[in-house]
Amino acid sequence: MKIEIKKDIHYIRVPALEQMSKVLHAFTTRQDGLGARMNGMKDATDWHPVAEAFGIAYEQLITVDQVHGGTVITIDGTAPPVAELRNIQADGMITDIRGHALGIETADCVPILLYDPGTPAIGAVHAGWKSTAKRVVEKAVQRMGKEYGADPRRMVAAIGPAVGPECYEVDDAVMGPVKEHFTFWREVASPRENGRWSLDLVKTNAMILVESGLSEKNIHSLGICTSCRKDLFYSFRAEGKTGRMLSVIMLKP
Repeated sequence: MKIEIKKDIHYIRVPALEQMSKVLHAFTTRQDGLGARMNGMKDATDWHPVAEAFGIAYEQLITVDQVHGGTVITIDGTAPPVAELRNIQADGMITDIRGHALGIETADCVPILLYDPGTPAIGAVHAGWKSTAKRVVEKAVQRMGKEYGADPRRMVAAIGPAVGPECYEVDDAVMGPVKEHFTFWREVASPRENGRWSLDLVKTNAMILVESGLSEKNIHSLGICTSCRKDLFYSFRAEGKTGRMLSVIMLKP
């Protein structure tokens, strides 16, 4: 893990992805203005500093209306204007357009950034437990293959800050779908008292990526729990209504 500061803005990058010359990425923190949307209230200017840090116009930073589903959309030359895209309900985006950044908002859920250097193409995925059960990151990998001929065997995945299993306790309403959709569920969940479970969403998504064809050596996780590190990240589980971080990836122009 490497923490950089640019223009008094704190963000985190994964070294393996940072070393690749055709792509930019960042996981923001709550420090120095890059984390935003306090108390869950959206503001049109929230992500301007992120766009500035990437050297692009705000109109080139694409986000969607995340709904904890399994929908992945393609951003191409026929896509609606960015202002309209921000109202589309989805939890994943892919593109091969250079100079347009894909952004995922989180405050405990798992942000996943995907990059295929051969195409090149990128993806950004929001994986809470519902989207994880719907295997949204697998759908993104498959869609990148279908749309761009991307090969999961050469893809790189960066998994950003998310709530860790030590802080993520769930009940049978969550574990039911987890058991139903994942044969490996015993590797990502452990029982607690009173019929509750500890669930590792980061590991679950990493294992989905392996099942999707990615090599384990190409899957990189920051391994930082948002709930444990409220000094660095927003955490819905720890704080209730709170701000959001943005996880961003862009093909260089």
